[in-house]
Amino acid sequence: MKLEGKVAIVTGGARGNGLAAARCMAEEGADIVIADICADMKTIPYKMSTSEGMEKAVEEIKSMGRKAIGVKCDVRKNPEVKAMVDAAMKEFGKIDILVNNAGNSSMIAIADMEEETWDEVLDTHLKGMYLCCHHVLPHMIEQGSGNVVSISSVGGQRGFGMGGHYCAAKHGIIGLNKSIAMEVADHGIRANVVCPGTVWTDMMKGIAEFFGMDDEEEAKEQFFAGHLKKEPEVSPEDIGKAVCWLVTDDARCITGNMITVDGGWTCQAP
Repeated sequence: MKLEGKVAIVTGGARGNGLAAARCMAEEGADIVIADICADMKTIPYKMSTSEGMEKAVEEIKSMGRKAIGVKCDVRKNPEVKAMVDAAMKEFGKIDILVNNAGNSSMIAIADMEEETWDEVLDTHLKGMYLCCHHVLPHMIEQGSGNVVSISSVGGQRGFGMGGHYCAAKHGIIGLNKSIAMEVADHGIRANVVCPGTVWTDMMKGIAEFFGMDDEEEAKEQFFAGHLKKEPEVSPEDIGKAVCWLVTDDARCITGNMITVDGGWTCQAP
């Protein structure tokens, strides 16, 4: 197993792409810290994770023969991020991998967008990445090794209407990652990004329901319209495998870069 003895934190790890990444790393031998908000957010038009969901995710990782803990954490809040990292260090004594996956979205035009709507999306994606790196990187620097993978999106490479806050945040993740990679390279730490296309997660289902798309197959047809390769559709497991590969020694010469898993969507962009 390629990650035997490693410890990974996955934010937004109770479901979707985060849980898929946790599973993939556990299959390769890593012990897992699952961090998730376990609470709804005012401007986000779908249900967020729950404490019960996080507990179920932790038990699933344990059933694979790995150690795992769950920590309730709102990545927008510095004290909660610090407490989450402290809990990981207390339980495992080190942190080898950080996956900045916590994310959310809503769809609204900039002209109609309230400041709170902007803040809930930007702070979750971008401030959350900053705070998690701020608290984890000193531990990685001290041990002289580590891997950071942050989840951006095809929305981080191009724009789309009704998602200006989301696209701004996802573009920011790519830029911040490049800076981090430069800062920590001499400490044996790599930092990379995975950019998913449309993945049928709870977030996407929630957005579809918010817009009254009751027929799941019709909704998926619209959301996956930009993908050249429609079968098989991009799944959370595809994102998890990309994350897992990046944190193994198979990707030892890759840093400050990104992998796009989008069924060919971005190859059509100008």
